Amino acid sequence: MKILKCNVSEFKGKKIKTFKISDLTYIKSMKPLKELLDGEDMIFPVEVYKHQISPIHRMGANGQPYIEKQFSLHKGSQRIQAAIQLGYTHIEGIILNDWNFYIWK
Repeated sequence: MKILKCNVSEFKGKKIKTFKISDLTYIKSMKPLKELLDGEDMIFPVEVYKHQISPIHRMGANGQPYIEKQFSLHKGSQRIQAAIQLGYTHIEGIILNDWNFYIWK
């Protein structure tokens, strides 16, 4: 487990958590952050929304199974891309919402 750490211990009043990069939904077409590739430190954590995963199996476009992830990025896709290129498996971030959007019955 190789973690890309940020330089702060708290951000926007929230404690920093470690996320597995493969568990995050992010924009894959973003270019990696040049500063990180050049060896600079990550100053701020990525910002993540937490989602409630539906117990009901859903279908996506063209009848393909819809794959839900518990976390999606609000800010930080370029940092994720750089972390992947640098060989990191985990990244530090904050959860912006600590409540569930949906209540499944």
